[in-house]
Amino acid sequence: MSDKTDKDTQSGKADVWALISTLIAGPALWGGVGYLIDTAVGGRVFIILGLLIGAVMSFYIVYVRHGRS
Repeated sequence: MSDKTDKDTQSGKADVWALISTLIAGPALWGGVGYLIDTAVGGRVFIILGLLIGAVMSFYIVYVRHGRS
């Protein structure tokens, strides 16, 4: 196999890991913020909102970085 093919494969793997980490980090971060707000206020709605906002923003970021041609 040539060096160019190896670099392309490594680049593809890096892109996949970047996508996966973005999709996990958004809900984790904003879910955590929602959890902290829920703990301070004594409710349960902010963690759900945080998870939803994090998921939507993660998909948007992935779309902007990799989805548009």
